[in-house]
Amino acid sequence: MHYPAVLLLLLPGGVEAFRICAFNAQRLTLTKAAREHVMDTLVRILLRCDIMVLQEVVDSTGSAMSLLLRELNRLDEPGPYNVLSSPLLGRSTYTEKYVYVYRSHKTQVLDSYVYKDEDDLFAREPFVAQFTFPSKVLPRLVLVPLHTTPKAVEKELNALYDVFLDVSERWQSKDMILLGDFNADCASLTKKRLSELVLRTQEGFQWVIPDEEDTTVRASTHCAYDRIVLHGERCQSLLRSAAAFDFPRSFRLTEDEALNVSDHYPVEVELSRAARRAQPLGLAAALLLLLLLLP
Repeated sequence: MHYPAVLLLLLPGGVEAFRICAFNAQRLTLTKAAREHVMDTLVRILLRCDIMVLQEVVDSTGSAMSLLLRELNRLDEPGPYNVLSSPLLGRSTYTEKYVYVYRSHKTQVLDSYVYKDEDDLFAREPFVAQFTFPSKVLPRLVLVPLHTTPKAVEKELNALYDVFLDVSERWQSKDMILLGDFNADCASLTKKRLSELVLRTQEGFQWVIPDEEDTTVRASTHCAYDRIVLHGERCQSLLRSAAAFDFPRSFRLTEDEALNVSDHYPVEVELSRAARRAQPLGLAAALLLLLLLLP
């Protein structure tokens, strides 16, 4: 049975969701962003998200992000957008940024910091950020992004637990989302080693992108590299859905066209503003519902 759209607004599941995304944009430079096809695809991907965490942003001057922000804000709906960028991170001459792109009319940055990696465990230490969130259940939302290096996936993902503890102590909250290109599959991390990670053996961590998911563009690969992990009862109670976004299929791109943008799919999670539970309908809503269901 197909119900009218207005009916969905009366039901708990019809409440507008808040979408958080992570995307390895594969060495995003100004030269790459300036290509019309790449920019058009990036904008269409970003329009889906209320907060997007971009990885592999190789943009020392910030020009690529300025160009992307200008194109997003050129649209009347549903902006405006803003960005929060980490410094360049890395051990060698090759460095990357984590960049948050967010809808500033829906959320604001409360605080952020680069994790102090005293033991040099991370190739690119997490750039942690705390945002406002439009929910009485969870008024603040903490995001912990990580792009691991394939040579040390297990070490970095286990060290991510220490980041979780550091954030918990600093901001007095265990409700957070860990996300990014973890390289957590295939040759980089076997299923057995994956199951032995601290983030798998410690209670309370919910991996919402399944191990069987494919987050890669190439038809020749099937790997769940990119992940989203929720922690905290309040955060998990708001979970609505999570998946990889197959942008080539959605935008009708060939594999080569998609690879010009990235060899990864974005991963995304939708949170409701209220915990999922049955809410009694008001009298007016109940009467309208009854009328809609009558033949």
